[in-house]
Amino acid sequence: ADIIAIESPKNLIWFESRTWVNKPLRLLYNWAADDSVKGDSNFRNKMGLQDKVVFFYGGNIGPQQDMLNIVRLAKSLQYDKRAHFVIVGDGFALNMLKNSLSNENLKNVTLLPPVPQDEFKKMLSEFDVGLFSLNKEHTTHNIPGKLLGYMVQGKPILGSININNDIKDIVEDAGAGLIAVNGDDDTFLLNALKLLNNTNLRNEMGSSSKILLKNVFSVKAAAKVILEDKLLS
Repeated sequence: ADIIAIESPKNLIWFESRTWVNKPLRLLYNWAADDSVKGDSNFRNKMGLQDKVVFFYGGNIGPQQDMLNIVRLAKSLQYDKRAHFVIVGDGFALNMLKNSLSNENLKNVTLLPPVPQDEFKKMLSEFDVGLFSLNKEHTTHNIPGKLLGYMVQGKPILGSININNDIKDIVEDAGAGLIAVNGDDDTFLLNALKLLNNTNLRNEMGSSSKILLKNVFSVKAAAKVILEDKLLS
């Protein structure tokens, strides 16, 4: 390699402190094409969620995501009939998630298997909040790919992360969502309630999410870094 690009500011620091490569290191965020789609309420109607605020999680279901973190949040909101969680995906921790939902007898969570990408985008377009969780034991600064999908669709982001992960500053400084540290269940719940109770806040953060995609995580933004900022020079 001539140049090594790292996907977040703190990961760049982490990489520099733990490797001894005689190559230039640069910050280059991941990117996504702005190819949003419009749903037709088909999924919302099928699931009987017309009057719900839906928190949507789509992607891998594994130890890295700590899905029990989301179960705890759903449990805390189970008596608020406005809130519903839709989880779409598969992974190593799927059976554990199923067992936990069954043991807690949670009626406010719909768990669905993976769907084709086009169907996934239509489903996401119909729901209200993009949800993600990271295991608190992570030591690096992961920016989950699902966040890019949420931004493409202009969704406000609700997240829970490992401590000091710089995705919190990136999302919150842009006004695109609310992020708690995994283990701080009270703040995770408070953030969810803010989005649940305030339609205007959801709309504002959704618009800011779209702007964040354009300014930082778009194909054009990445191309600018590579070309105009002379990443390859």
